[in-house]
Amino acid sequence: MKLFEPISVGQMELKNRIAMPAIHHSYTPKGFVNERLIKYYETRARGGAGLITVGGCSIDTLGQGPMMIGLHDDQFIEGLGKLVRTIKENGAAAAAQLYHAGRYTHSLMTGQKPIAPSAVPSRLTKGTPQEMTLEDIETVQENYVQASLRAKAAGFDAVEILASAGYLICQFLSPLTNQRTDQYGGSWENRKRFGLEVVNRVKEAVGNDYTMMVRISGHDFVPGSNSSREAALFAQELEAAGISCINVTGGWHESRVPQITGELPRGGFAYLARGIKEAVQIPVIASNRINDPFTAEYILKADMADLVNMGRPLIADPDLPRKAAGGKYSSIRRCIACNQGCFDRVFSLQDVHCTVNPLAGREFELQITAAETKRNILIIGGGPAGMETARVAAQRGHRVKIWEKNERLGGHLSYSAMPPGKDDFITFLDYYEDVLPRYGVEIVLNREASAGEIIAEEADVVVIATGGRGTPPPFPVKEGAPVFSSLQILDGTVVPGKRVVVIGGGSVGCETAVSVARMGTISAENLKFLLENEAETPERLQKLLNKGTREVTLLELEKGIGRDIGISTRWVTIKCIRRLGITVLDQYQVKEVNPSGVVIVKEGKESLIPADTVGLAIGAIANNDLYYKLEGEVKELYLIGDALKPQKITEAVREGCDLGLKL
Repeated sequence: MKLFEPISVGQMELKNRIAMPAIHHSYTPKGFVNERLIKYYETRARGGAGLITVGGCSIDTLGQGPMMIGLHDDQFIEGLGKLVRTIKENGAAAAAQLYHAGRYTHSLMTGQKPIAPSAVPSRLTKGTPQEMTLEDIETVQENYVQASLRAKAAGFDAVEILASAGYLICQFLSPLTNQRTDQYGGSWENRKRFGLEVVNRVKEAVGNDYTMMVRISGHDFVPGSNSSREAALFAQELEAAGISCINVTGGWHESRVPQITGELPRGGFAYLARGIKEAVQIPVIASNRINDPFTAEYILKADMADLVNMGRPLIADPDLPRKAAGGKYSSIRRCIACNQGCFDRVFSLQDVHCTVNPLAGREFELQITAAETKRNILIIGGGPAGMETARVAAQRGHRVKIWEKNERLGGHLSYSAMPPGKDDFITFLDYYEDVLPRYGVEIVLNREASAGEIIAEEADVVVIATGGRGTPPPFPVKEGAPVFSSLQILDGTVVPGKRVVVIGGGSVGCETAVSVARMGTISAENLKFLLENEAETPERLQKLLNKGTREVTLLELEKGIGRDIGISTRWVTIKCIRRLGITVLDQYQVKEVNPSGVVIVKEGKESLIPADTVGLAIGAIANNDLYYKLEGEVKELYLIGDALKPQKITEAVREGCDLGLKL
């Protein structure tokens, strides 16, 4: 595979084309490298990545993010040196990303007012920065220089200057955020000046024999800001300034185009890297949603890029490169783009976890080691919690058996893969179906267990992971009313009629409403065909994309919808609901559902929403009756996952892992 061909990037010789980009993990509360960070990156280096970029690393205290790796003082060099040595000793090259957030800086975190090219309010932080003086510009540029020298002193093979995602250099480049009238604002020549001066000053400080990279936005995806055209022009300037590599990502944090969620197809922004590659001669890295080796290989073979970034994919499976190199593709634990453990936590000022890899960020304190005593373990239920318990327990040497009542493992994980943008969730189930037999787990499908059968099995340990079940409706449902669970609609058991009402505006209700509203819309394949053949007008194609064959109403008792959806993905769901024309009625109480539709009440006023199909998405309750029947009847008994309490997949998998390590 071309993915595993070596490549030269400046002075660096990389063993393959897989790069792990800088990702903020919140593992360093005071900026100092610690054992947690070292072990985390050691695991990724040992797993086979060619280049690991650490960061972002703060160049000063004014533009830093919360719990960011420090590079703004000499006191950080020693720890960074230890980190670099560990990465290199395990086979990867190491780079440090130089970070300044500008107007994206949270003043609550720094205790200071952010600085930026102009005093333009930030849509991300809701704050207004202070316009930088010429003295500020000089100071910040010198901070970039000093940080780069510290990175070099620590032993990093390269530095990467961050000029993407809407951070400081982007803010100078964009006419939206740069409203200056001096030599740093106005024309394109002036707006690019700050970034190029940073590059030139750093280059002069570190020397021509030291590798420098720049991470840019291939398109800002912000109306009125820079597009692919300006990105290519900037890349050419960077090449002329002596930069060795251009790392290309998508838009800004405030872009209204999804950047990292499942709505973006795999490798969907590789075309941005292609645009830069066609403009320069130096190596180019493609980014965003490249979560499997086949997508990566296609991008490289199609000459869209020279390297590929795998950030979240290497959080999900640090051994992805090693497995792919060995042809063990089915054993790769792919990133499912859920954002639950990574970006949702970062944006809520928490440390990074991973839904599919519960050891991520815990490598320094947890290891899967052989059990002292091998025991017989019976797991009832093959959902995420049950499967992860089985995986870890079997890997430790226990004899594990799963009884699953359905014809396939997965539990609610199968349903999670059905809504739009969630296709990759099914790869998590594919992973378990591959690795569980490898570890010797005996899987018995179509087996609904009774308490008596479980007792008769005489297992040393019984784990109840029977999941949850739908909450009974708290309102009358009249005979003949077309009422079904949202899961029946999602899995196709029920084909909804023309007029559909979904009751419950949480994540499941929103996803059900979107799935129904998309029925009858044009597929991506058909859209491509019609565009290629110029068969329809753009206006007609837009309508075919956004208007389905169902009229959908989403009802919610409380104020607002999607409140349980993660902070980094909720806006995408809301945008989709608006685009598809779904009617949203919040703060309405359901009085009853009858054959004609749904009777609702608001402020004492009663009305009927006609419906051919009513979907219930009003929550779940634990399905744990079996557990209480077994208490005192088996040697050792555990209750986990949704059977303990309804929760997200991230939490269920983590529980399963922790129990597997305990047994």
